[in-house]
Amino acid sequence: MGTSKNQDRRGSQWLELMHNFSEKHKEVCRASSIDPPVTKSYTKQFKTNSRYEGGWGPFGMTGYGEYTFPNGVVYKGQFEQGMFHGTGELVYETDPTEYRAVIRGKWENGIMTSRALHFSDTLEYSENSKWTYCNQPDRRFDIEYVKGVQPAGNSYMTARQPSIEIPSGYYDTGDGLYNPKTKVIYSYKDLCTIRRAPSLREQRWIVENCRVADVKPLGPRPDLYETYEQPSLLLAQPPPPPATSFTSRTISQFDMEHHKALRDFYDPSKLMSPSIQRPPPRKFRPAN
Repeated sequence: MGTSKNQDRRGSQWLELMHNFSEKHKEVCRASSIDPPVTKSYTKQFKTNSRYEGGWGPFGMTGYGEYTFPNGVVYKGQFEQGMFHGTGELVYETDPTEYRAVIRGKWENGIMTSRALHFSDTLEYSENSKWTYCNQPDRRFDIEYVKGVQPAGNSYMTARQPSIEIPSGYYDTGDGLYNPKTKVIYSYKDLCTIRRAPSLREQRWIVENCRVADVKPLGPRPDLYETYEQPSLLLAQPPPPPATSFTSRTISQFDMEHHKALRDFYDPSKLMSPSIQRPPPRKFRPAN
């Protein structure tokens, strides 16, 4: 009994000491977050001539921020440990008066997992949907949806109005003018300013599809023809006119079994009428 009383007394003393210690050091022992500190507003200029504005942590770009590439493209969205991570968008806008496109998507550790392209005229292209704009059977431009299709002679050549005047030898790509000799796309306003260099695949597509300055007669386009089919319901053939109506009958081999051919069937004299038959030859008595 004495031993158990001593253990209870020691336990109570220990709890009392711990309680007194916690009360004296409660400010020091207060629970704190283990998350690294993040600066919400930070600006950094990189040696690659790119620029970042946004959250910054021990591992670099963190939280929401805007990263501007050297070519002017801006990424706006979420970052984690210095990489694109989460939802965001890439804004292609070198000149707001000429061209603008936005790619919205999701990233995982710097890798884009889904994307959709949005143009300045609110047109959207997604890899998971079928492209229907300006395609058969409706090949209208965006402006023709708003103002309607114009009559011949006043029809819209492009979706952007007024249409850009193309110098000789150039192609209108929608975001600039392509020169097949230099293989680069120049700005609409200044042919000395290079906007970008398309890939070989895009170069072939531009030459085959884009509007060119030296317009030639288009001629027939069999690839744009529409095929019409006959209805599945077949109508009965109309009867022939009464003057030419007759009943057709096929001769059977049994119809010729008891038929006797005439011996003189092919004798012309038998076929001639009696009025025009020749008289029998005269007989003359030989002279003495």
